[in-house]
Amino acid sequence: MVVCTEPLPAASPYFCNHDATGAPLPSTQHDPLTVGALLIAVSDNTNDLIFVKNVEGELLFANPAALQQLGRTHEAAMGGKSRALFARQEDADRIDRDDRRVMEGRRPVTLEQTLHLPGGVRTYSTTKSPWYGSDGQLLGVIGISTDITARKLAEDSLRARELQLEATIAERTAALRELTNHIETIREEEKRAIARELHDDMGATLTSLSMHLQGAYVLFPDEEKWRVRKAKIQSLLAEVVASTRRMQTSLRPTMLDLFGLKTAIGDLLAEFGEQSGLACRPSLPDEELPMDGRLDIALYRMLQEVLNNVAKHAQATAVEVILDIDEDQLALIVRDDGVGIADERLHNTVTYGLRGLHERAAFLGGHIAIRGNPTGGTTVAIRIPLAATAPSPR
Repeated sequence: MVVCTEPLPAASPYFCNHDATGAPLPSTQHDPLTVGALLIAVSDNTNDLIFVKNVEGELLFANPAALQQLGRTHEAAMGGKSRALFARQEDADRIDRDDRRVMEGRRPVTLEQTLHLPGGVRTYSTTKSPWYGSDGQLLGVIGISTDITARKLAEDSLRARELQLEATIAERTAALRELTNHIETIREEEKRAIARELHDDMGATLTSLSMHLQGAYVLFPDEEKWRVRKAKIQSLLAEVVASTRRMQTSLRPTMLDLFGLKTAIGDLLAEFGEQSGLACRPSLPDEELPMDGRLDIALYRMLQEVLNNVAKHAQATAVEVILDIDEDQLALIVRDDGVGIADERLHNTVTYGLRGLHERAAFLGGHIAIRGNPTGGTTVAIRIPLAATAPSPR
């Protein structure tokens, strides 16, 4: 190893020249020969690459670790520039650019370098600092490089596994969402079938029973006891008919099939206002929207869930429902004037009603935004692309 033979200054910034109290060390304790021997020992026995270049980019010093990685002897390497020392021109040019940046900026720089060396591709964490003479003149660059190839390979492997895990999670989430919506589709079909049976079979039976009861009254018009019994039977029969219609509507809204989403929402709001006592203010389009049949029941069910949440939690007096086409999206917006949704409930992942809303919207390619209003109340905005092609429960 070649070492500078000029004596070091008494107060060198690179060596410790004082004890723990700040008093100067005896001159023998920072003797140049002692310091030089220490530098040789450190430089020769470290695995880090240590090098020094002048302002022209010529290599003035390289420790054994650096020479080994370059695959060159001391004599062959000294005085060489980057293009002579590195097989890849891209590596050499990048190194020279970094050196110039350090010298022009007059400050240390730490960076990662991937170099193509005789022993293979290696990655280093390199710190380069400007090198000054005793008169403050810039002499070149001093650098120390630590081989971090193994760490980078481990990081890359971990990153690849993370990406693979994320892909697996996304795939399984999509499969679960597909299964959930398939189950929901089956449920909606079963509800439709039950609603149809209630309407066709039970409805016809109840109508027939009512007609026979009326006929019996004609046969026995003067029987007071019969008139009382007949009134009671008719009252019970009316309750059964009303209950059957409610079940039929809850299973499958007839208005949705007969007239479309706009009319079904208007009917739902009228019923909701009557049951809850809330003032319902619908803002619906003049005409039925050009609705893909796969979207109507999903939006209807989402509105049912939102209104259910308003009735349970909002403590509201009024609710506004807006249905409109916003550019290429179908927008369903619900605003109430209640206390506003609590943050803990909004971010609660086990709140199944809210989770169901997000799942339905996501499956249709849309999204849902829920936020509390500054003046009170909550706004729920559901936006679904009109071009959504994903199947929706029917």
